[in-house]
Amino acid sequence: MSDHALSPSGAEPPARLTEPRVSARAVVVDEARRILLIRHCDNGREFHVLPGGRVEPGETAAEAAGREVREETGLRVDVGELLWVREYLPERHSGNPYHRTRMQQLQLYFKAQPASDAALPATVPDRTQSAVVWHPLATLNELVLLPLGLAMPLTALGTTEAVHAPVYLGDLV
Repeated sequence: MSDHALSPSGAEPPARLTEPRVSARAVVVDEARRILLIRHCDNGREFHVLPGGRVEPGETAAEAAGREVREETGLRVDVGELLWVREYLPERHSGNPYHRTRMQQLQLYFKAQPASDAALPATVPDRTQSAVVWHPLATLNELVLLPLGLAMPLTALGTTEAVHAPVYLGDLV
């Protein structure tokens, strides 16, 4: 047996391909209950994600979320409370057609508000980024939103079903 801890099933975990990466994402909802999304087109597949990316050395996760929104969308935001924590273990999702990375990730999702109506051009858009869109929360199920299980908690934001404490989402696809 290796030095690794056993999984709950008693099996040894698979070998890691890379060191885990910490990233921060912003859940930016405007007054019209629309959410800020990044549209991607990769290998002929269109999908949407929340703006965000890697936490750089010397910055907090909240600072990273704000920086990434500025870089990817040009919008300045005020980053607020932590909403959710998500883990991504790539070796468990190899059959997922939207599986894009072999990197284990810990993602922190922060609530954010637009700081102003003035948007600037994105300064560092992602390679597969095709557009920045505001989409109504009520119709998120019309999109391919990654991770796939995130639409439900996002749609509940601002409703009586919303959870107001940080929630551990686990290894959400």
